Amino acid sequence: MPNLKELLSSDLQRQWELERGVASQNEARENLAGQNATGRHIGDDGLDKKPSIHRPGFGQLLCRLLHPRFLPIALCRASRAALLAGIPALPQLLGYLNLVLFGLEVAPRCEIGPGIFFPHPSGTVIGSWHIGSNVTIFQGVTLGSQKLDMGFDSSLRPEIGDDVVIGAGAKILGGIRIGNHVTVGANAVVVDSIENGCTVVGIPGRPLRSHVPAWERRHHHRSVATSGRGQHGRNP
Repeated sequence: MPNLKELLSSDLQRQWELERGVASQNEARENLAGQNATGRHIGDDGLDKKPSIHRPGFGQLLCRLLHPRFLPIALCRASRAALLAGIPALPQLLGYLNLVLFGLEVAPRCEIGPGIFFPHPSGTVIGSWHIGSNVTIFQGVTLGSQKLDMGFDSSLRPEIGDDVVIGAGAKILGGIRIGNHVTVGANAVVVDSIENGCTVVGIPGRPLRSHVPAWERRHHHRSVATSGRGQHGRNP
């Protein structure tokens, strides 16, 4: 299991990649528009290039610590680390501080993979039992149980796969699994498990399309079956 420093380094590295990637694409589009205005023909390869980002060191982590997109992540990571270390009261204290400062509520029992990113953390409640790698969660999102669960029963809470984007105001509820490379649209309410590679919109959330191979979708169905989670998150 990665330690706290490794997780924070992965989180910051992904933030830099996303921020510099957007800046690079904007610059490329501006150059493209300017060169097109002169009548010169150029390619658009630069729009797809991703900047090369080195893994940040300890000093860079400290310099970034007070950034409003990084401090919320550092607080939830520290809360989780304190829980695993068996330190009493500190996980709840750090979680409360995160809620007061940023409006972000993250259950310390939620296992979060490397590369988590909250562009705007306000109004977000994270009560899932597991979140995979490189997940982006926008503001106003709720991940949790469909009913009151003070004991944090993982069978009642969602599992989020890798490389998932959850749009503003989306709700993912119940003991369901969201597959890898899924995009959940803004304000969608998802109460059923979603296979890999889908885009989900609406109330209740319904998949629009899947862009992953059939063998990967079959693997997703097998993983849901072996985990004991049915279509609606209930054990069969």
